[in-house]
Amino acid sequence: MELCPESTPASLLILAQVDHACGDILSSVMERFSTAGARNVHLVPSLTKKGRPGYLLYIDVPEDCLEAVERLLSVELGVLGWRLLAAEHRGPAARACTVNVTLASGGVERSLAVPAKIVRDTATGNEVAHIEHDFCVRLQRELRESRGIDMPLNMLKARIRVAVADALDEARRGDSDGGKETQA
Repeated sequence: MELCPESTPASLLILAQVDHACGDILSSVMERFSTAGARNVHLVPSLTKKGRPGYLLYIDVPEDCLEAVERLLSVELGVLGWRLLAAEHRGPAARACTVNVTLASGGVERSLAVPAKIVRDTATGNEVAHIEHDFCVRLQRELRESRGIDMPLNMLKARIRVAVADALDEARRGDSDGGKETQA
């Protein structure tokens, strides 16, 4: 797999144990971490060495936002210490494109231009498409409001994934005019 040549600016990963804050406080502070500049915030339930319930808090934060995030940890959550680790974000090389597909639903066929990020496995040549969740949510709402088609989101997303995969396979083989992709 080829790695993405772009990298995000250096960031730090905070690992903190939270064992005495209630859920409504935690959810409020998690939003404030994002507002303070955190890139990602994850709260994972855990069990402490003494068998007490707690949480592990992972915060991906740029160095220039560290002070604001650490203040929230100590002042709002009462955390007295945490781990601070250097972090590097890595991921596969991906190309953004639009894949033209036809989706059948409720007896109606519809042509769609699907925005996708494509990752190519250099070992096999296979391509995997990642479809944006927000696109699927908008399409679901549009189908419901304009056509009266009420399809569960997971089903709609699966159908779009299959249609995009088929279009990419056809384009790779050169089998068809349809399903062509255009660079975004």
